[in-house]
Formats: sequence, C-alpha cells, structure tokens
Amino acid sequence: MFISLLAFDPIHSSEETRFNINNYLNEIQSIQASFKQTIFSSKNDVIDDSEGSFLLKKPGKIMWKFTAPSKNKIVVHDQKITTYDADLNQVLILPFSDRYQSSLANILLKNDSLMSYYKIRSETQKDNLYSVVLDQKGSNNLFKKVKITIVKMHLTKIKLWDANDQSIEISFDDIVLNVSLSDASFEFSIPKGADVFDQT
Repeated sequence: MFISLLAFDPIHSSEETRFNINNYLNEIQSIQASFKQTIFSSKNDVIDDSEGSFLLKKPGKIMWKFTAPSKNKIVVHDQKITTYDADLNQVLILPFSDRYQSSLANILLKNDSLMSYYKIRSETQKDNLYSVVLDQKGSNNLFKKVKITIVKMHLTKIKLWDANDQSIEISFDDIVLNVSLSDASFEFSIPKGADVFDQT
C-alpha cells in the first residue's frame, strides 16, 4: 500500500476531504512497528494468525519478521523478494517483477501504484480516523481490493482481498514513522544448511 483520481462522496463537506492518501504515503520515508496478521477465508473464517515486527525504508526496503507462531522472514531488498521458512529451513528468492507492482509492498514503497493499479471507491473521515477503499483497475493485480485505515495520522490497519475473496488483515501497533533505519537492518543472512531456491 500509496491523487488526481480521488472520488469523494458528495455528502462529505470540504472539511472532510482535506486528507489525501497519496500525499500521506508520499511523506512516509520509513516505518518501524509491530504487527498482527490474520488471514480470512471467503466466508470470513479465520484461517491463520501470526505476528512480528515490520520495517520499511524507502526507496526499496521492507522486512517482515514473523515471531509467532513460526519464525519466518520476508525481505524486499535490491529488487528481490527473499522469503525464509524456518520450519522447512528453506529460502526462496524471487525478482520483484511486474507481478508485484500492485502488491502491498509496492503500494507502501512507491505509492504511485495507487493511481496505476487501483481507483478509490470510497473513503470516510471522522474525527481522527480516516479510511479509504481501493478497487483494482485491471484483472492482473495480486489483490482486487485494499482498505487502508489511519488513526491519529498513524497507519493502523491494511486489509487486502484476493480474487477468491480471501483476505489478509494487517494491524500495526507501536508504530514510529520516519525514524532513522540503517540499511543493515534489511540484510538477510541465509541460515546454515538452508535449502536455497533462487529464481532471479
């Protein structure tokens, strides 16, 4: 997740339409937070829960460090996506190709993806809470719908729906924006004995 394409509800007052999601995401240069991730079925049943820590540094670095129930990692760095599965002791390396241009990673890193791949369907603003729902423009996006929620100017929740109506909800806590992060924080050392599948 990241406008000339803003579509405001006509019942909203001008006071309610001042928040610009594109400008907000543009101003974020780094994020440090803890997160909880829940995966839902198309019937909204919980399939999986996980949690961990999250780091982002523009222009192109992300790390998801899962601490429960398994210790896994997903790193976006140097135009590559590296995924480590601790249970299998396997590392998968993929190029950050066009398939991922509509992904959450790219929405957060390069929010022009909002304009390129999504259109704003609705937005609400009340007191210190702002939320926006984005629908895919084409049929090749990883997610058909994205909802971003911001509370007191902090990115609080992102929910994404795929073509089968399964969804992933990511809630952020202890979030700090624009803190100084070293490049070393995003380096990934392949664990000893791990099977490596490099598809770059």
